[in-house]
Amino acid sequence: MKNSRRSFLAQSGLLTATALGAPHLARASETILSQPGQTPKRVIMMVSDGMSMGTFTGADHFSLLTRNRPTTWRRLLNQPETVTGLMNMRALNAIVPDSAAAASKWGSGALVVNGAVNHFPDGTGLKPLCEVLGDAGWQRGLVTTTEITHATPAGFAASVSSRDLADTIAEQYLEHRLDVLLGGGSDKFDASKRKDQRDLFADYAQAGYSLLRTAEDLRTAPLDRRWLGTFTSGHIPFLVDHQNDAAHHKAVPRLAAMTKRALEKLANAEHFFLLVEGGRVDQACHNCDIAGAMREQIAFDEAIDVVLEFQHQHPDTLVVLTTDHGCGNPGVNAIGGAYARSSPLFKNVAAMKCSVATMIQQMGTEPSVDQIQTVFREATNGYKISERRASLLAPFLARKGSTLYDVMNSAVVQVGQLLANHLAVGWTGSTHSADYVLVTARGPGAENFRGFINGTDVFDQCLTFADVDFRNPQLPVTDGFALQSAALENTDDYLRVMA
Repeated sequence: MKNSRRSFLAQSGLLTATALGAPHLARASETILSQPGQTPKRVIMMVSDGMSMGTFTGADHFSLLTRNRPTTWRRLLNQPETVTGLMNMRALNAIVPDSAAAASKWGSGALVVNGAVNHFPDGTGLKPLCEVLGDAGWQRGLVTTTEITHATPAGFAASVSSRDLADTIAEQYLEHRLDVLLGGGSDKFDASKRKDQRDLFADYAQAGYSLLRTAEDLRTAPLDRRWLGTFTSGHIPFLVDHQNDAAHHKAVPRLAAMTKRALEKLANAEHFFLLVEGGRVDQACHNCDIAGAMREQIAFDEAIDVVLEFQHQHPDTLVVLTTDHGCGNPGVNAIGGAYARSSPLFKNVAAMKCSVATMIQQMGTEPSVDQIQTVFREATNGYKISERRASLLAPFLARKGSTLYDVMNSAVVQVGQLLANHLAVGWTGSTHSADYVLVTARGPGAENFRGFINGTDVFDQCLTFADVDFRNPQLPVTDGFALQSAALENTDDYLRVMA
C-alpha cells in the first residue's frame, strides 16, 4: 500500500524535497491519512462548480491527451486512504439546485430556495459557516475563478435573500473579517461601480487588508495581513481564450497559484477552513463549451496537486473534493461505424482556439452564412461547416430559433450541438441537473464522507471538527415553491468576453 501511494505521489509531482528528506513526516502522513476517527485541524473544500460526471470523464481523457497522464482526482479514487461517496444537493424548492442553494447547504446546514444565500423566504437569515468558525477562532479563506461575491463562495460566508445582492455580500465579508479573499469581481468593491458609491476598497484597507490586483501583488503579499485579491472586474476570463497570452497570465493568477499562496498565508494558523472553487467550469457548461470546460477542469486539477502537496506536509488537514450539481451533462458520444470516430474527433477539443462566448460575440446577432463559417473555421482550427448548418444556426443567434425541447432553444446550445459534429461531445441543454454528485475525501475525518450523504452534512461535520455546538433552523421541503425576490444566475453574463 505504501509503495503504491509513494509511486502515486512521485508521479503526480507531490513528493517534495522536504518530504523525501523527512521520513518521520512521511510516516505521520501515512498514519493520519489511513486511520479513521481523527479530527482535522484544517479543512480544505474544493468545488468544481457544475461538474457533471461527463465533465469529470471528459477531463480525464483530455488530460491523457494534453498532459500524458490521468487527472489527479481520478487517480485519487484508487488510493486506499481515499474515501468516496455521493451527495444529494437538492434545494428546498426543487430537486435541481442552483449554486446559491447548493452552497447554502454546505454553508448553513439548511435547505434554502434556489437563488437565496443562507436565507429563508420569510426573511430569516442563517448564520454561515465562516462566521461560526470565525467565532471559534478559525481562519477562513475563499478562492475562486468567478467573482469573489458569486454564489458558491457567498454560500460559505454571507446571508442574503438573493444571490444578486453582490454588493451586500462584499460588505458581509468585511463584517466577518475573512482572512483570504481571492478571485475576480473588483466592481463589487469599487465606488465608481457600486450602486451606493461606497468605496469598499478603502474600507477593507482601513480594516488592515492588503489589496491585491495583479499576480505580482499576490506573489509579494505580506503574510501578516488579511488579503482582498480581485484580479479582474468580473469573472476571471476563460483559460481557453488566453491559453497562449503570456501578458494575461502575468496579470491574472491561475487557480493553482491563488491556492498555493492562500495556503502559504494560512499555513501557520492553528485551524483554518479554505474553499477553493473552479467556478468557470459551470459557466463554460452553461455555454455548452466543452473546450472551455476542459481547460477549467484541468486548471482545477492543478489546484488539487497544490492542495495534496500541502496535505502531505500538514497531514492533520482534511481535503474534500466535490461539485455542487451537474450542468449541461456533456458526454463524449458514439460516432461512426463501431464508434471509431469518437476518439479522433475528441482530440479536436485540444485544438480549439477560443471559447463559445468569443465565437458568439464574433458572429453577432445577424451574421451572414459566410461569417458564421469563418468564425467556426478559425475557432476550431479548420472545421468547415456547410451552408445548410450555418443557415440553421443563424436564427438562434438572433433569438428567433425554435426547438422541440425548450431548454435547447438558445444560441449556446445550438453552437454546442453544431460543434459536437467536430468534437464528439453532445449536451442535454445548458442548465443544471439533479445529479447526485461525486465527493472524494482524504485525511482525518474523511470517513464521514463515505457512501450516500446529504449536502447539509458538510456544515455539521465542520462544526463537529471545530467542537462547536450550533445548528441553524430548518424548513420542510416545499417542491415547486418559487421565491420571486431571489433571482437565479444571469447566464447571459457568462457570454461576456473579458480581457
